[in-house]
Amino acid sequence: MSWKPHEWMNQGGGLLATNPLLAQRLISKGLTLEPTQAVGWFNLGIGLHQQRKISEAIKAYQHCLRLNHSVDTGIAARNNLAQDLLLNGEWQAGWSLYEQRFTRKPGNYPIFEEAFGPASRKTPQPGRPVLLMTEQGLGDTLQFSRYALALQTQGVDVTMLSQPPLVELLEKDIGLRQVTDRLDLEEQLRRNPIWMPIMNLAPLMGCIRKTIPFQRGYLQCEPALAAKWQHRLQRKPNHLLIGLHWQGNPEHEHSLYSRGRSLQFNHWLGLQCSDQLEFVSIQKGQASEQLRTDQGLNFVAGQAAVTASMDFRETAAVLANCDLLITSDSSVAHLAGAMGLPTWLALRWIPEWRWGLDGSNTHWYSSLRLFRQHQDGDWPGVVQAMKLALEQLRPQGFERFYN
Repeated sequence: MSWKPHEWMNQGGGLLATNPLLAQRLISKGLTLEPTQAVGWFNLGIGLHQQRKISEAIKAYQHCLRLNHSVDTGIAARNNLAQDLLLNGEWQAGWSLYEQRFTRKPGNYPIFEEAFGPASRKTPQPGRPVLLMTEQGLGDTLQFSRYALALQTQGVDVTMLSQPPLVELLEKDIGLRQVTDRLDLEEQLRRNPIWMPIMNLAPLMGCIRKTIPFQRGYLQCEPALAAKWQHRLQRKPNHLLIGLHWQGNPEHEHSLYSRGRSLQFNHWLGLQCSDQLEFVSIQKGQASEQLRTDQGLNFVAGQAAVTASMDFRETAAVLANCDLLITSDSSVAHLAGAMGLPTWLALRWIPEWRWGLDGSNTHWYSSLRLFRQHQDGDWPGVVQAMKLALEQLRPQGFERFYN
């Protein structure tokens, strides 16, 4: 076929989401003919990533950045390279490059740069207030709020600007003294703080050395709220109560690097391996309409009350009454991890960078157990592994679960 180099690469680029292997071959053919096309190397990196060839994807992105490239290609390549370095366990290089993530959306924090100057690049110390800006999704805020708490315990005057749904939870259950969803700029000018995006604290405070604070949990549900839900749930005695969640915010699954994290409710139907298991769905909003309580899973008597609740603190109180959470990669996984609740996390074949490529444990939360797809889209295999793990709890009763 006598295509020109850009035609090979364009054809390959159109197949990245659906057939990454063929996309790789077509793009590689184009690059053989014209190896200086930076965007071709960028797309090759995506195709390799989609095949879980992360080390090769890293090399493709690095080669792209060495060539003459457009501003947009450079921004996208650095972002993907940073995430693949982190996913590959190369945290030093990955976090250093990931600091540039805001160049994808210039002007994210112009008001703070104008008021307080450039974001700080040093670990905050007592004696100077710090203003922390949350970023990305609710799960990211829950995961990295531990660093705000760590600074507060060290005597640093911390104010955290949060998404509205998390403000009360961060204050009352995590214990941050100053959380807001609407910043009083005049007040902050009087405080004269340094400021930074909250995720920038992670490499400054030891995550590169895998010394991550509060791995055992840092969120304490209000006892009265937990007691209220104990009454509402009406769980059966001598049963294991398992929370279920299957879909995160679909708005965060548009890119090739984050798509495919969620699954359908019907995948959970194979989990009922004992009459001593009860389930409670904590799915809210989109995808909650998938819930069916008459298809083989034994749901707790108070399921209707749980379905009607929408508040994060209420969800935490429900989880406080559960023995286990089984969930997709979503903010609920971070909520349970922050509580120290035993959690089984279903991960796609190529997970987000924070979970790494291999292993059943994570440095972020000691209570999480990771169940990974062994090939793209294999949710039935993940659920089967979870079912076998549940069956192993039965011979000696569920007390083995807590060992």
